[in-house]
Amino acid sequence: MSSVLFRSFRRKPLKLAAIICMQLMLLMAVPLSVYAEQPVRVISTDAGVTELMFALGLDKQLVAVDVTSQLPPDYPKLANIGYHRTLSAEGLLSLNPTVVIGSEHTGPENVLMALKQANVKFVPLKSANTGQQLEDNILQLSTALNQVDKGQALLVSVNDKLAKIEQQHLAGERVAFLLAMDETKLRLAGRGTSGDAFIHLMKAENVAGFDNYRNISVESLLEMQPTIIIVAGRTADMAVPNLLAANAVLAHTPAGKQQRIVAVDGASLVVGLSVSAIDEAIRLTQQLSTTRTLAVQGDH
Repeated sequence: MSSVLFRSFRRKPLKLAAIICMQLMLLMAVPLSVYAEQPVRVISTDAGVTELMFALGLDKQLVAVDVTSQLPPDYPKLANIGYHRTLSAEGLLSLNPTVVIGSEHTGPENVLMALKQANVKFVPLKSANTGQQLEDNILQLSTALNQVDKGQALLVSVNDKLAKIEQQHLAGERVAFLLAMDETKLRLAGRGTSGDAFIHLMKAENVAGFDNYRNISVESLLEMQPTIIIVAGRTADMAVPNLLAANAVLAHTPAGKQQRIVAVDGASLVVGLSVSAIDEAIRLTQQLSTTRTLAVQGDH
């Protein structure tokens, strides 16, 4: 009797061991990537990062953006995390991000420490003030999100666009870049600004001899004798008419006389150069090259 009970007891562990073994074999047959994969949830704390996410075709990974980021019209609403310099750790972590992408200005520092402690990856991209830095950011972002192929494809496109500017540029032109949110005030872009980066992207010279943005008088701008005036206003279609209506004297600058006062989409230059800023540079170099040709023909 006891031997029968012993044999019965021994069989059960053998059956259990066989089941566990079969389960292990099934688990080993499934690729580890299936278990490693999880939805990528990206928080962008920078307008330039947000634009790059769309340019890379990775916008579906976005779960939240900062207040400076602009989404396409009719795009599904995303959570807004506020200003990138004054973020909340609780607010970010409540969105369960897998990665937070920003810039060297993202903060404060205690928020970055909280992300690190929560094992949330933070990727800081430098402000793109040159075409080369923009390309570096594309590579860094696509690598961080394991989307190198998409990054390489975008790099090819950006390189092609930069090559167009190399072929047709504004070298020799003296450019004034005005941030005209209030047409009664002339806010001129100096060194180290997005406007300055945009001017140099087109190989032109900035008429401003100072750093950052500065309010100047219309008489001061007249003395600078810009051959081109670029205006970033609230709306691109009304930026130039509104500026000239409030500052009629600008019509007497070399730019005004040759009808080379033009508008730019200011959204493309919120945080340095972007892919859309390069598109704007190509558009303006083509437009301004045409007006220059017409002006020269008119002189003869």
